[in-house]
Amino acid sequence: MFYSEKFADFITKLNFNDIPQNVIQRAKELMLDSLGTALAAHKEECVLNALSALKTSGDTVVWGQKEKIDAINATMINTIASHALDFDDTHTEAILHASAFLTSLCLSYGFSICKNAEQILKAFIVGWEVAARVGIASKGSFHQRGFHTSAIAGIFGSVSASAVLLNLNKNQIINALGLAGSFASGVNEFLSNGSNSKVLHLANVAKNGILVANLAKNNMSGPLSIFEGRDNIFKCFGIEKNSDKTELDKALGQIWQIMQVSIKPYPSCHFTHGFIECAISLKNDGLKADEIKNIHCFVDEVPISFICDPIEKKYQPKTAYEAKFSLPFLIALGFFDGKITLKSYENLTRTELINFTQKISYEKKQSTGFPKYFPGHLKATLKNGKIIQKDILINKGNFDNPLSFEELKEKFLNNAKMSLTEEKANDVLRQIINLENQNNFIL
Repeated sequence: MFYSEKFADFITKLNFNDIPQNVIQRAKELMLDSLGTALAAHKEECVLNALSALKTSGDTVVWGQKEKIDAINATMINTIASHALDFDDTHTEAILHASAFLTSLCLSYGFSICKNAEQILKAFIVGWEVAARVGIASKGSFHQRGFHTSAIAGIFGSVSASAVLLNLNKNQIINALGLAGSFASGVNEFLSNGSNSKVLHLANVAKNGILVANLAKNNMSGPLSIFEGRDNIFKCFGIEKNSDKTELDKALGQIWQIMQVSIKPYPSCHFTHGFIECAISLKNDGLKADEIKNIHCFVDEVPISFICDPIEKKYQPKTAYEAKFSLPFLIALGFFDGKITLKSYENLTRTELINFTQKISYEKKQSTGFPKYFPGHLKATLKNGKIIQKDILINKGNFDNPLSFEELKEKFLNNAKMSLTEEKANDVLRQIINLENQNNFIL
């Protein structure tokens, strides 16, 4: 049996009542987190630019805006907002940001065509299950080839979620998954100047997932062997010999990938979180900046291209987006402020931060936890010759070191209140927590 057949069989046979309650609860928590990050981003330039470009007539709400537009374009803009602040969740082993597009796909497009909230929750869970397994199977090789894993693995999750929303049968889902491979795209060159293409990758994933599922529903066919054929996605977008396709269906329906998703406590590239915690730990030790001669970081190979190279540009980022991918700058923020929030990026020219970044260097070193965890390992050498080692093995917010529901709720409300009144933010919170009993989502 081909892997696309196995996925289709899983999707069509999965009954909402058979999904474990903790999986359903986690789905709602991830939706809540993604929605909050989108509301916090409602004034971001890329969100407003996308709204100007995609404004159309319709009756679907653009989160945090007054406008209502057509459902697909609203899904795209809400996806952009969900990912714009780099505050959205990550499946660390898959290196995948799926909630950013699945939340908008399910809440914006989903409720426009389906009033069955159980079906919408199933779509979200199925989307995560498929996308994460594709990302895991790639073993980081999509990134090594210069592709954005969320764009490559993500399209399969988006198509799968859309297939549930559109009630596709098994054969139609097989075709949709085959077609999805031809809609996978997204290169990591955005890192060169902090441009907007990264958020558009996910908007494309959401839009193309809907498009592909509708094409398959109307009998367009796709290759059956998209995961294992001569020109399969792991060969075209990854490094096939480094990939492990058995991960695609390993314990499918028993181990739920949605339970392996990490929620961010800091609005920055997730690869940096362990190092931020190391820096905060140095501050908590009572060290002063002028006592530190240098800080040397030990970084896994995949994160280096995101947060370290070229190191000269990372020392003084020009935009907030660049700062979120700068290991030296984020370590400096963590050390001086003891925290990183959305307001941390309002002044990128603080002299003490820029001077401190110059003390930071790195080398490539494989850690035992990566990519299941995004650890932090650094060595601080003091001017008196003393060396202090800091190691964060499991980053805060990881599923093995999770945020409590109260911490998640606080993060949501803080983010949502940047766009909504406190009363409305709490109303949205109640809607999401009780989503399976809703026949609509009102923002």
